[in-house]
Amino acid sequence: MKRLHLIELEDQAWLPAPIRDGLTDYLSFMAELASLPFAGFAAKIDTVMKSFGTNSIVEMGSGGGGPAISICRELIKLGRKDVKLTLTDLHPNVPRLRYAKEHSNIPISVVEHSVDATSVPDSLDGLRLMCNAFHHLPPHLAREVLHDALRKNKPIAIMELVSRSTHGFAQLFAGIPLMFIMMLFVRPFRISRLFFTYVIPLIPFCTLWDGVVSCLRVYSPEEMRELVESLPKNSFNWDIGIIKVPMAPIRVTYLIGTPD
Repeated sequence: MKRLHLIELEDQAWLPAPIRDGLTDYLSFMAELASLPFAGFAAKIDTVMKSFGTNSIVEMGSGGGGPAISICRELIKLGRKDVKLTLTDLHPNVPRLRYAKEHSNIPISVVEHSVDATSVPDSLDGLRLMCNAFHHLPPHLAREVLHDALRKNKPIAIMELVSRSTHGFAQLFAGIPLMFIMMLFVRPFRISRLFFTYVIPLIPFCTLWDGVVSCLRVYSPEEMRELVESLPKNSFNWDIGIIKVPMAPIRVTYLIGTPD
């Protein structure tokens, strides 16, 4: 199936903040519950951090920070106890990011203003990370994210849990009923999140819509290679592929670029 860059509601400036934040609250909460899908990817990141000599991670497109926090916990299990995480986003969910900083037991810094992943400030130093967000970018912007890391000589690691596959869509639809149970446990508590989940279910609708669109938007390994090949000639080492998650019908698509 060819990649389709349809409209994802979370990307739209007109989407009311309570709905966007409710969506990212939930996705972040669920990503923090299970670290298994991130273990193999975390091992690859650990190798990159060792070779580059850094203990800092700058996540771009953090949403609520959940996947990056799970990855950092896996890094700590691997012995990288000095890992430091900075969370950034084009539309930062500040209350959720502050909550993550206070309750994750990981050294976290939060950038509360907008950060464009195609032009990351030099002050944000470390391995650049993008979890489940690369598909939000059309090809010209996806290429610019890679190019910005390239021209500033910063390692970059990208992962996606969604896929353009039958089991990817099946997982999405199976997870929506679970949302009506788990949303009760998401913190920080917001009346607006409960209202737009149980009274007027706009958050579940947007989650389902964006989930389907995400599956259609996600870049395959071959499409990631095409993006890399379109960059200026460079001395980066590029690792692109799929990690099968043990004991789960989940596959992680990844792209890692490391200065030679």
